[in-house]
Amino acid sequence: MPYYVEPFTFRFTDSTILVDSGITDVDCYTLYDAIKLAQSSEEGIIYERIGKGSGLNDLGPGVQVGITVELLGAWNIYFEPGNYVARVAGGNLVGGPGGDPVAYSPGVQALLIQSANSTVVTAGGGGGGSSAADIWAYPTRTLSSGGNSSVATAVRSNMETELQRIDVAISSRNAVAPDNANIAAIKAKTDNLPADPAKEETAQKAVDAANLAVAVSS
Repeated sequence: MPYYVEPFTFRFTDSTILVDSGITDVDCYTLYDAIKLAQSSEEGIIYERIGKGSGLNDLGPGVQVGITVELLGAWNIYFEPGNYVARVAGGNLVGGPGGDPVAYSPGVQALLIQSANSTVVTAGGGGGGSSAADIWAYPTRTLSSGGNSSVATAVRSNMETELQRIDVAISSRNAVAPDNANIAAIKAKTDNLPADPAKEETAQKAVDAANLAVAVSS
């Protein structure tokens, strides 16, 4: 006897997960929850496991590693025939016969939206998140609609200006040329200083002797 969890019908006799007619988008989290219920059902415990999930490790407050659902054995997911694109998103769906988790269905183009490093961010406060179907139903994306294109153009222009200021010869970055003549004169003086300066007492004696010599000569 099949087991039903909206929008899936688990047919244990041929290891097939039937998707309700009219459903074109499947979320991996919803699928995994349904698999767990079907496996623990009175009918499901008689048969081999349907699938298993991995991921969902916490990365911080409200952030988790995305889920990977693996269909075991001959289990696969089947969309009703028709001329449309069927999408599986919200995580990674793997496994199935020959490594293909989605069974062939006439006229249906199956699209598995996979991610090697997916994460899930849980929004705080009231309200619910968007499902895969909700996201794909949006006619436009915020980043590519409204006045955002002009903002992006302005940002790009400013970045190009700043990069041009950086990418110039070093010699052209000083507004005032260095006083090389005075620098050379200072260097000539400092070059005459001993590497190991005399103690203060010895230096003072030398100064006093020089002053005395000047006084005597005058």
